[in-house]
Amino acid sequence: MDPLRCDVLVLGGGPAGAVTAALLARDNIAVTLLERARFPRFHLGESLAPAATAVLDDLGLRETIDGRYLRKHGVAVRCARTGRQQRFRYDEAFEPGAALAWQVPRADFDDVLLRCARAHGAEVLEGHTAEDVVFEEGFARGVIARREDGRQVSVRSRLIVDATGQDALLAGRRGDRHPVAGMERTALSAHYRHVARAEAEAEGDLELILFPHGWIWNIPFLGEVNSVGALCANNWMRARRSAEPLESFFDRTVEDASFAREALSTATRLTPVLAHQALTWRANRRVGDGWLTVGDSGGFTDPLLCAGTTLAIAGAARAAAAVRGALDHGDVSAERFAPFARALDEASDLFLGTTRALYADELSEVLLGGGARSDRRAFASILAGDVFGDDPPWRAAWRERYHQAAEYPIG
Repeated sequence: MDPLRCDVLVLGGGPAGAVTAALLARDNIAVTLLERARFPRFHLGESLAPAATAVLDDLGLRETIDGRYLRKHGVAVRCARTGRQQRFRYDEAFEPGAALAWQVPRADFDDVLLRCARAHGAEVLEGHTAEDVVFEEGFARGVIARREDGRQVSVRSRLIVDATGQDALLAGRRGDRHPVAGMERTALSAHYRHVARAEAEAEGDLELILFPHGWIWNIPFLGEVNSVGALCANNWMRARRSAEPLESFFDRTVEDASFAREALSTATRLTPVLAHQALTWRANRRVGDGWLTVGDSGGFTDPLLCAGTTLAIAGAARAAAAVRGALDHGDVSAERFAPFARALDEASDLFLGTTRALYADELSEVLLGGGARSDRRAFASILAGDVFGDDPPWRAAWRERYHQAAEYPIG
């Protein structure tokens, strides 16, 4: 069988891949997207931040999204140890008109984005798993994929965008997945009905409850359902859980945080408790000759700041711009993509450093309502995903203190 051919081959149909494909196909670039699953399908990462909103607006999705999902105007952070809470509003960092995001059940949201890519002209092939990348003279030129029926398919392209998420096809192929020391964690999650909620505008807030060995999230969706989860340090979880059933361990962990216990006192669990590895890792290279990575395929950061899906969408817009320029200039070399990689590395390192500072209890003044106003604004900015472009003075000062490159053994 003759190979399929396209200008850009996108691997993975999650937010990073779907948005990249939609933006490129809209510009009449021949895009093929391979996705191993059939949508809709479940995924974590259910809370967006305003940094994604402009991209969704650009794709013409505002009306669709605003009608399907609960508006989110900020983040409420609680400390389980002290009982103190602070609400960080997005309009502390963005202009009021742009200080908006949504809480998104990913099965539906990802399907909306994938249908958007199709509508803009991308060829979307679900049930196709990319198994290997074909290189010629050092450049990525296509993949060998397998369909659900077991048949192999060859796809040839000028450029590959790896959006395979934590499967990280290219990083795995190169042995370039490096765990970040001290960030080994597991996420436990379930959906509930009738969780107690805040009132008025704050109803859509993401709630984060910090406790000594991790944190608990509470994400309200439009209607009566909430996503509730706990991210726990692996060593603490192993010592505390032993052979205890997962549901029982999750219930006990949530009950130890009184605020979460109160919110769930009248709630009904709708789904089984699921466990997901949340290992922070980095690749040494986000880009190469004929390829680049976007979303979690180039590295993953502890989701405490709920940055993953937002970075995937905002990063996809930057990836699409980089790809467009590369094709226009006939240059798909790693050197051409270096500015894109540098921007993603700097954003990821800022999230990593801020997350580590939270775990080390270095941000207690900000969280408890003290500290400089500029620090509060900087923290609100990071919660909003506002980490690209030139830094205003207040964020530059924060970056100077908390930007932290990942440290890991380099093989």
